[in-house]
Amino acid sequence: MERHLLLLAVSATFGVAAHSSLNVTQLIVIMIMIFLSFLYYSLRLSAAALSLHVVVIVIFFGAAFHFEHRNETMYEGTENRFTITFTDQPHIDGKSLKGVIVSKHGERLMLRYKMGSEQEKETLGRSLRIGLTCPVEGSLMIPDKQRNENGFDYQRYLKRNSTHWILKAESITFQECVNEGNSIVSKIRNLRMRGIAHIEEHFPQESSGFVTALIFGDQTYIDEDDLTNYQRLGLVHLLAISGLHVSFLTGMLFYLGIRIGITRERMIIVLLIFLPVYMVLSGGSPSVVRSCFMAMLFFLFLLFKKRVSAGSTIGLVYIALLFFRPNMLYDIGFQLSFAVTFSIIMSSSIFLRYPQKMLQLFMISLICQLTALPILLFHFYEASFLGVSLNVVYVPLYSIVLLPLSLIALICHVLFPALGELFILILNVCFSLSNKAADAASNLPLASIVFGKPHFIVMSLLVVSLLGLFLTWEKSFEKSKWWWGILIVLLFFQYNIQKLSPFGEVQIIDIGQGDSILIILPFDRGNYLIDTGGQITFPVEPWAQSRKKFNTADDIIIPLLKSKGIHQLDKLILTHADADHVGSAKELIEHFKVEEIVIGGGSEEQYRDLDFVSIARSKKVQMSVSKRGDRWVAGGAAFFVLNPEGKEENKNDSSIVIYTELGGLSWILTGDVEEEGERKLVTAFPRLQADVLKVGHHGSKTSTSEPFLLQLQPGVALISAGKDNRYGHPHQDVLGNLEAHRIRVFRTDEDGSIIYKYYKRKGTFRKTIP
Repeated sequence: MERHLLLLAVSATFGVAAHSSLNVTQLIVIMIMIFLSFLYYSLRLSAAALSLHVVVIVIFFGAAFHFEHRNETMYEGTENRFTITFTDQPHIDGKSLKGVIVSKHGERLMLRYKMGSEQEKETLGRSLRIGLTCPVEGSLMIPDKQRNENGFDYQRYLKRNSTHWILKAESITFQECVNEGNSIVSKIRNLRMRGIAHIEEHFPQESSGFVTALIFGDQTYIDEDDLTNYQRLGLVHLLAISGLHVSFLTGMLFYLGIRIGITRERMIIVLLIFLPVYMVLSGGSPSVVRSCFMAMLFFLFLLFKKRVSAGSTIGLVYIALLFFRPNMLYDIGFQLSFAVTFSIIMSSSIFLRYPQKMLQLFMISLICQLTALPILLFHFYEASFLGVSLNVVYVPLYSIVLLPLSLIALICHVLFPALGELFILILNVCFSLSNKAADAASNLPLASIVFGKPHFIVMSLLVVSLLGLFLTWEKSFEKSKWWWGILIVLLFFQYNIQKLSPFGEVQIIDIGQGDSILIILPFDRGNYLIDTGGQITFPVEPWAQSRKKFNTADDIIIPLLKSKGIHQLDKLILTHADADHVGSAKELIEHFKVEEIVIGGGSEEQYRDLDFVSIARSKKVQMSVSKRGDRWVAGGAAFFVLNPEGKEENKNDSSIVIYTELGGLSWILTGDVEEEGERKLVTAFPRLQADVLKVGHHGSKTSTSEPFLLQLQPGVALISAGKDNRYGHPHQDVLGNLEAHRIRVFRTDEDGSIIYKYYKRKGTFRKTIP
């Protein structure tokens, strides 16, 4: 029974994947045929059993088709008046209000609203509750697609959650709001809101975010650096409500009920009522839903005195959830929760061989980390091997100390504030110490290893090798040695993927309004980043400061580098000191290995007070000054510095300008050089020509002059400008001038990142946004 259910779960997965991956239909069909052949020839399933699997594949293909067919919008995008209802907890961060709401037509929208004053923020904090229905004026915006290679596709993410529009509210008339949240679900969600608000108000900042995550399943209040440390170390699962939390709560309630004289049967009924309530109270994430449904099935069978294996339970829950919500298959939490839980259940015979508790916990941690490895590499491009050992310490710490203490501290503070303050003090010390330890561990060599995003073939081989490893390890460790060897070879290959690649690449990264260009030479002979982009910041009042601050290095550049398996930058070239070119250098140097920083000669004073300089010195990063006439050669490619010549009066004209030949094309990368700088380049290099021009100053009217284009005669122009930027870049005169010269134009505001991938002397351009 258990084996059949688990195999049917695999068939269900193929059915959903077949519909959602119609662009690779042939590949999916081949995989399905291999799976069915495996069932017939290896497992000797009968024709009737095989037919059942085919039927399941068709049924789940149909379920995915039905979900997609119903997942349509009722809006045209021109509407400007709405009646919305808050059905989920909205998040207030600084002056921003964000959250999923439902319109009067029943369609989900992503609300975004900017508050105008601290008083309005306080009013919203007091009045907002689930079930509140309000009139709104605003406009509908289409969510952004994926704008960078391997980047986050926000539009696809929202669509998979039945959300098609962002409602940018200009005004919300809260005076006319009415409360329609009288349902049980709304009341539970409002209780959750009040609980989170109570923690935010009364718990110290060091611990409030962690307590909120452990009790209510909301990680948005955790400090960014702390969350990053836990993610790097493979400990972030401790902050997501899962089987650990559900087991603790149900076990505690069951024990207390028995102790006060309630019968086992009645306590089971109580728990069957409690679990759906807790599912809503803790946010209803995939890991919560999985844990609660598995517990409910367990208690239901126990009530009727029926025995069912844990493997059958997880198979039933998986199939049921996938049937009603096929798109959950693509949720990372769903994938990790089921994969890890399944591995623990099916590998119990492995870790139970070890009688010592600590060794047993280590083996469980190892099995979980191995199971999660392909998922983590696919989504986050790195994995932590140090996390295997750290989990041995942190799992008992969270399950025995921090989770129970968080619950006790919250309940005591609500009922007995004075006693609660004592527990909060103790809890805060515990979290502070554990977070400091995690911060120290995150800087160790094996804390996180970047592998890059594996190709589909490598992913498939990883999964097969892990299955082979677990199946043979279950019999004896000796028999699994070959599979261990295959796994290590695959990981070694993936880790060195850049060193083995004969392809080179030039990529204009879409970092909004600014510049950032990545150059990758074949066989890992050079990785260069020209500028980091960055946000121009203005002073804001304390009430308007956001917890989460966007940074191009942390949010765009570093994930891109990791996805491509790049372990270090050989050169970070900063063309000039404007914030939209160097504003994220600090974060890049802090969180990524940089061998050398290059700045322009004559502009050293402009960098002296910038914060990244002291960090570069503390990390012993080499800093070089470059000027006209300098050159370097790497991987058969020569790079020539054409500018600056000396100390320029205009900061933009002091930009580093680089000429190179890559993939059979000549390139000139101009930074923010303006018309006067272009004139000097033409004068100094009268025979200078280039196939590809990186247009200066984001397509500003002050650059890309007629004489410059006449001499260069480029065939392709690349423009880095932010979508809907307030400067009006690129200027229409520049675009008209490029068109008049019949130059092919790529621009990041419309095309996303622009990638030129080449092999030897041939290559092709492509846009991230088709």
